[in-house]
Amino acid sequence: MDLLPSPHTPGDDERTGRTTALNPAEQVWTAQHRELVSELCDGDVDEWTVGDLFDRVHTTWLESDERPDPTPLVHAFGVALGDLVARDVPGMAWVSYREDDAMALALARAGDPLVVFPIASVEEHWGVVVEGWFTTHVQAVVDETVRQLRHSGRSEQGADGWS
Repeated sequence: MDLLPSPHTPGDDERTGRTTALNPAEQVWTAQHRELVSELCDGDVDEWTVGDLFDRVHTTWLESDERPDPTPLVHAFGVALGDLVARDVPGMAWVSYREDDAMALALARAGDPLVVFPIASVEEHWGVVVEGWFTTHVQAVVDETVRQLRHSGRSEQGADGWS
């Protein structure tokens, strides 16, 4: 199972999609999801607090007789995952990724071909993960992102915030 759902790794020089800065509507959309998670976590947005919230919400959803559409939950936790990864990986920021007719919000770093899809990662795992997944997944994605960025040869030790 891939930790980073990414079709384009540092070794792939022929990325067919392109990244652009978030447009105003995408900025508002991510801010709304960020605010929702922040409110539910009483402003303490770290991997443990969000992970505890994820566990409670996910368990409640799984135990529900009539499961509502999880898309709003996936989006909120996907934005939280992306924010936590961006916090821990220097230079990573939210971008709009477009390929053919498809568009997704993702994380990328200027000058590097790696694209990370945190919302898609939560969506892929929704409904099948065990308690504690979110907390451990944050660190796994951070570690794998750092590994791939270092592997790309575009980072110089110390210059990018890693020593």
